[in-house]
Amino acid sequence: MADLLSVIRRHPPLIVAVLLGIGIAVGIGVALSAMSVLAPPPSPLLRPFGDNKHWIVSEDLVYRIGDTADYVVVPKGFVTDFASIPQPLWSMGLSPHGQYSRAAVIHDYLYWAQGCVREQADRLMVLAMKESDVDKFDEVAVYAGVYLGGRGSWESNRLERTSGLPRVVPPDYLIPADPNSRWQDYRRFLVAQGVRDPVFDRTPAYCHHGDTTRVPHSSTRAQKQDE
Repeated sequence: MADLLSVIRRHPPLIVAVLLGIGIAVGIGVALSAMSVLAPPPSPLLRPFGDNKHWIVSEDLVYRIGDTADYVVVPKGFVTDFASIPQPLWSMGLSPHGQYSRAAVIHDYLYWAQGCVREQADRLMVLAMKESDVDKFDEVAVYAGVYLGGRGSWESNRLERTSGLPRVVPPDYLIPADPNSRWQDYRRFLVAQGVRDPVFDRTPAYCHHGDTTRVPHSSTRAQKQDE
């Protein structure tokens, strides 16, 4: 111990550098350990309508947010159109279908159920994109698109939902009798059959994760608790 103290007194800059190196190494190890338990949003089983513009989610899409105990569950039967990317942007590599498609399905559901506020729904989509390994350009472009242009979709969804229009197809209707059916036509048929959406959770536990665009890790939460 005496020898160690003498070294510290003679070479303080060296000791500081070593301690910084150890701290960085430990921090990287903790980060990698936290990342290793994460699972990206799963690829859902989907059934297209006749025009290939809308799709029925044929099984629950369960997205675990980071390594938390909170999940977004897109229910079986939910109808999505993936990412609403304007056609002029398709030439830039952005289209309704891409690495961000799973995040787009989750975002569609959040915009329909509206248990979270719109800004939280947008940022939850960013978390899902990060965990789906979406490249940074696409992540920023898609987020900017919903941030700047999502209010219209949010309001139209609210009006449709409150008027009783369904967006979740019941099990008995998952396979349209006519393969050429479009969602708009099939939706009118469902309404005529008396189909209504299930009751959505009005206060989901996961909404607060949409207060930031950082994927939550247990190590981050533990660090905040220690501060």
